[in-house]
Amino acid sequence: MVNQLLFGDTVAILEEYNDWLKISGFADSYEGWCESSQVVRLESPLTKSNPHLVNDITATLKGPDSDITVVYGSSMLFSNDEKRLISFNNENYFHIEGEIRKAFDLKGSNVVASAMKLIGVPYLWGGRSPFGIDCSGLVQIAFKMVGMDLPRDAWQQAEFTNNFVDLIGEARPGDVAFFDNDEGKIIHTGILTGQGQIVHASGKVKIDPIDHYGIFNKKSGTYSHRLRWVKRFI
Repeated sequence: MVNQLLFGDTVAILEEYNDWLKISGFADSYEGWCESSQVVRLESPLTKSNPHLVNDITATLKGPDSDITVVYGSSMLFSNDEKRLISFNNENYFHIEGEIRKAFDLKGSNVVASAMKLIGVPYLWGGRSPFGIDCSGLVQIAFKMVGMDLPRDAWQQAEFTNNFVDLIGEARPGDVAFFDNDEGKIIHTGILTGQGQIVHASGKVKIDPIDHYGIFNKKSGTYSHRLRWVKRFI
């Protein structure tokens, strides 16, 4: 699995092969293949922007025939009275059980709070949900919750802006740290709290100390990731 789409994510269909579709996400242009049964084709393009987002780890869409479980960061579109969820082709209505809200204010502290909500979630390559998430997926979802769309992979996120933070001591909550390997390739990322700590997904989503060398693992007494850059997106 290279990526994971959440309920309400929209894509363009690039190719079709038997029961498989090659798709590209509208939010991040990330491409991959999925089974056609996992995609609902729209009769017309969605025109509403700034949707409500699920702010609970899970929520339930109560439908006339069956229920759907959706997860943190899923996108919801509502009718004008904002009491009923519109299905994508406007055929059915669902009530939702769980907390939903518009994106949080575009503040670094809100990015940190959004990432912290996923503390303890196990690491999953390509994951973007509370059932499993990778390092760049955590960063992407945390920024989605404040209304900012980021690229999918860590190296792509590292190229998103050239707004560098020169010294780790000058980092603010919500700044993003990037880490490289011996070949200089960006292989890891996480969100700084502004208190000498980083929220990141490595084994699981957790908080570790960070300094100008990198992420320090207290258990092993060694640095687990070597710091390359700190960048400011907000």
